[in-house]
Order: sequence, then C-alpha cells, then structure tokens
Amino acid sequence: MEIDKREFEEIVYQKLKKLPEVFRSKLENIEFFVEDGSSDRLLGLYHGVPYGKRTNYNLVMPDKIIIYKKAFEKICATKKELEKKVEQVLLHEIGHYFGFSEEQLRKLKY
Repeated sequence: MEIDKREFEEIVYQKLKKLPEVFRSKLENIEFFVEDGSSDRLLGLYHGVPYGKRTNYNLVMPDKIIIYKKAFEKICATKKELEKKVEQVLLHEIGHYFGFSEEQLRKLKY
C-alpha cells in the first residue's frame, strides 16, 4: 500500500498524542521524524541517550526517533494495519528511549 507522507505523519502524530500522560511527560529533548528510509526491514530507529542514563544532559542535540514510511508501506496491506503497526513501532522505540533493551522489548511483545 502507498500513503501520502503528510497523512503518514498525521498518523504518527495522533499515535503520539494518545500515549499515556505518564510517558508523554517524560519525553524530554527528543524529536520524532518521518523519513522514507532505505531499508525495507527497518521500521524505526531510536538514536540518543536513554532517559535513565542522562547526567549533565545540558546543551546537547535532541534524541531522535525516526519512523521509516516506505518500510510500513511494504508490510501493511490496509490503513488500519498500518496504524496499528505505527503504534507498535513507536512504543518499541520509546521503550529504547526509556532504556529497555531489544531483548526486554521482545519479551514485552513490543
């Protein structure tokens, strides 16, 4: 399936707005991006210093969570499926922001 980039960005934005306040209030110095992506397999990527490991975290560039649109287009057949997958990937990457390892997130089914 193909989706307009602005529509995809709106889906990402709406999923972020629906995060519980307990999580949203802790998202500090982090930015979210939608990019086309060069890999069919990589849906999202967190780049930064996990929240619990930040010390003297002043005057640094924001952490990033990148969501790769084209990868979603390749694996999702419907908009509903895409929306659900976006939510899962956002939670997974935000899990990395909070310091969870890949293994821990897999055990939690994220």
